[in-house]
Amino acid sequence: MAIAREKLITQLEQTTSALVKLVSGLEDNALDFKPETDSWSIREILAHLVDDEMYVMRLRLVRIVREDLPNLVPHDEKKWYLHRNTSRDKLEELLEDFSIQRRASLGIIQMMRESDWIREGIQPEYGQFSAEKWLEKWAGHDVVHLKQINQNLAAFQK
Repeated sequence: MAIAREKLITQLEQTTSALVKLVSGLEDNALDFKPETDSWSIREILAHLVDDEMYVMRLRLVRIVREDLPNLVPHDEKKWYLHRNTSRDKLEELLEDFSIQRRASLGIIQMMRESDWIREGIQPEYGQFSAEKWLEKWAGHDVVHLKQINQNLAAFQK
């Protein structure tokens, strides 16, 4: 498991640079383009990544490590979208905020002991899972949104 875990941690470490590479220099019309009416723009995806890093991904991991089998509340993305904070929506701010939040997350991950990785939490969407499984979901979440940004860019450039 440790080799797979290290690969997932490396993936988390590389997300910030992947985001910068994908979106640096994009104009507002590209950042705000939505391929479909009900899809998110690149700016919204970046804001979601910042908020999820701060309020969902890291917080769940911390609760799993510190509490005995915590009940983790589902995250309502549609409600988030309707009420999200747009005060730091400039591209540079979103990238900086994500970088700061990801560094904080990685600091916690790097301090975890082997015994921390087997601790578990419960969440209605995912059932019961370990910190190690949560790391997999976290890395997968990054991949989903990096692909989504790529797809938005491809649709914008058509």
